[in-house]
Amino acid sequence: MNLIQKKRLARRSSPQVRNEVDLFRDVPVESEAQLRELARAANRAADRMIKNLDETIACVDGVLRQRGNSKKKSR
Repeated sequence: MNLIQKKRLARRSSPQVRNEVDLFRDVPVESEAQLRELARAANRAADRMIKNLDETIACVDGVLRQRGNSKKKSR
């Protein structure tokens, strides 16, 4: 996981995200090649989680904007 990914993950981290990362960290490794593959899999999983969180945040932002516009119209 690179520094940018770590920062993005930390900003959006949740117990579920931390549990998933811990799962990858607890897997026993027998070779450097296996460690590289686990690191790639962890990066892909982190990217998927970050993408899902970004989409969720965008959806919530849209709902909040919509609610804000509705309140302005009703005044």
